[in-house]
Amino acid sequence: MEKSKYTTNSEIDTVFDVFDTFKKDAEDIKLSSAKDSAIANEPVLTMSSLGKLGRFGNQLFQYAFLRICAEKSGAKVECPPWIGQTLFGHQDAPISQGLPPAIERWNVKESLFDVIPEFIPYLEKLADAKSSTVDLKALEYGIANVDLWGFFQLPTQLLEPHKKYFIALFQPVQELKSPLENGLNILRSQGKTIIGIHIRRGDYIREPRAGFTLVFPAKWYCEWLDGIWNELENPVLYICSDDLDSILPEFEKFSPVTWRDLDVKLPESIKKLNIEFYIDFFILSNSDIVCISNSNFSFVACMLNERGKMFVRPHWNFSTKFTVFDPWDSEPLLWLGGQQGKFLKGFPDVLYITYVTQGIWAMLKCIFIYVPNSSIKGWGLRAYLGYQIQGVIGVAKSLLYTLGWSSAWKRLN
Repeated sequence: MEKSKYTTNSEIDTVFDVFDTFKKDAEDIKLSSAKDSAIANEPVLTMSSLGKLGRFGNQLFQYAFLRICAEKSGAKVECPPWIGQTLFGHQDAPISQGLPPAIERWNVKESLFDVIPEFIPYLEKLADAKSSTVDLKALEYGIANVDLWGFFQLPTQLLEPHKKYFIALFQPVQELKSPLENGLNILRSQGKTIIGIHIRRGDYIREPRAGFTLVFPAKWYCEWLDGIWNELENPVLYICSDDLDSILPEFEKFSPVTWRDLDVKLPESIKKLNIEFYIDFFILSNSDIVCISNSNFSFVACMLNERGKMFVRPHWNFSTKFTVFDPWDSEPLLWLGGQQGKFLKGFPDVLYITYVTQGIWAMLKCIFIYVPNSSIKGWGLRAYLGYQIQGVIGVAKSLLYTLGWSSAWKRLN
């Protein structure tokens, strides 16, 4: 089976490449289907976007939903190559046929499909078929003969009946598990209580408009640590971040350990696949206490953690900053505004949140760099999709939507 090389770039940063890939994949699938006249009549469930629509934490939610629904309906799973096949040993078949898109649309808050109204007609054009919606009944009764589209980050109490299955899906293959456990043993030799902290910056800083991007300063994590450190039995701190060199000095008094200190010898066969991030994921999923970012990456690690005593996350109440949570009875991401939260923050919210959590210079960067860049990318993507759907008329629809005619796509069809 082809081994997929994991990209650490955010889908936000590579948005045009991602949608261009969707188009190429759809064309390849149509060619493959045309050549293969002996497609079986057995029920099939596909997810052609797996590995492209969201990073690692998102992919685990997507794949779990795919497998649970397929098991309920008795459908055969087909999906493109993704990094989970290498990490977890899954042997699903490649996609053999184009199926009608089935869209995740059950959240009360806005979704990507609401913010980009061109998304669904674009998918329908690629598939040459009308789309349908996926509701929660799919978890109970299954679904088949469609191509699933969405993030499927359900409140985890809805996934709790499938907890054992979910955890079993994401256990590392033995050739990877052995060196990871050796690294974990090195960490455990340095203390009795492992505290794992994940601090995500990167695309969360560059995309401040997203309704879930929440970047706490390292000093707030240090203050939280100060409050529990002396109560723990021989604690050892493990830090993981996409900005390690910047934040490590702030944790100096806790003598933090990182993946670089664990001497994890990855198998030669997967060294070039960019999976160093999985060392952090594995350690978080085996820590005694975990403090995460508002990120699916570390949240799913907590879902897989069967020895953790306490799980803590940042939230939008800056007077208390952190809150304890149950990984199997929580929202994976906390959106500004809660259940009614919008996919995109308003400009005043962006400025206030950035100022409080990152300071005035970061706020100025938001005003003059990040928000304009994000807005231009968003407008450009929607114009691109509009053109792909209906040429110049599609671009005009997108412009009207941007100017406030929210139903332009429906009214002008």
